Amino acid sequence: MAKPRLVIYKEKEAKSTRPVYIDTDLHAQLLAMKAETGLTVNKIVQRFVTYGLKNVEIEESEEE
Repeated sequence: MAKPRLVIYKEKEAKSTRPVYIDTDLHAQLLAMKAETGLTVNKIVQRFVTYGLKNVEIEESEEE
């Protein structure tokens, strides 16, 4: 079964942002998504994190 898609809608409204500490490659991808959608990086990250927390599956490590 396919996982649900994460849909991000374009917005014109700009709000303040806060720093997010991630790899520079991921940050560049977020900036590209920001340019495409008009959403702040903070809002994009919040939506991804919210989606991830609702859909995460935690399993035991195979190393143990």
